[in-house]
Amino acid sequence: MARIRWLIFFIGLATPALAQLDTESIPPEQDQRELYARAAASRVAVIGKVTKSEGRSKRIPPEALEERLKKGTTLGGSLITVQVEEIVCRQSDFDSTAPKVDNRSQPFYLFVPFDSSGLENGHFREEILPGRRYLLLLTELDAGQLSSKYQLDPDQIYYRGREANRGVIPLEPETRPGQPHTPPEVVDRFRKLCAAMRPPQPEGKLALLQQLADSGDPVLQKEAENAINAVKAKMVPGQSPKAQPR
Repeated sequence: MARIRWLIFFIGLATPALAQLDTESIPPEQDQRELYARAAASRVAVIGKVTKSEGRSKRIPPEALEERLKKGTTLGGSLITVQVEEIVCRQSDFDSTAPKVDNRSQPFYLFVPFDSSGLENGHFREEILPGRRYLLLLTELDAGQLSSKYQLDPDQIYYRGREANRGVIPLEPETRPGQPHTPPEVVDRFRKLCAAMRPPQPEGKLALLQQLADSGDPVLQKEAENAINAVKAKMVPGQSPKAQPR
């Protein structure tokens, strides 16, 4: 009986601690929420393979380096090289004033700081492994500000995941050799939604979005309706989309 009391006591102590752990509630490959908002907020969404991951240290004044090394507070980050296979989304398809990314050189570079203290509550540091393929919803970083803090080239373009790990969707989960890989459903939905936003004119977008809204897919129906409302809200007052055959 005494052992049972002690066990109950320790479980009671552990429960609050467990509740505070930063465990991700929904893995990115299963996250079907806010597809339109996430795509529209990303500078670019790409499918690609990680070809290299290497560390980059902080720029630390010589007089402070020894003290930081003693305390173990010298932090840096991961510079990740991605060879892009497909551009799925461009922010410029959602917002005509957004910078173009069509002609940007390959590969793409991501920088993920080791320190995750700056992330918002509920967001987790990106988990990106060499040799793996991902759908990446990316936000562009300030290269000048980044290079002043880390050992990075100020003339390069750097990205990281939109909402950190939420923007990093693995396409090939670890399976046994020879076992086929099935991309997560969310990848196909992002592709369809982004393709519908690609026409330059509002009426072209609205026609394709309406097809998604009528597709019978409840996730795409909701996201297409959000996109339709957003497209109509940006139309010039008095402008009306041409009637589309149904």
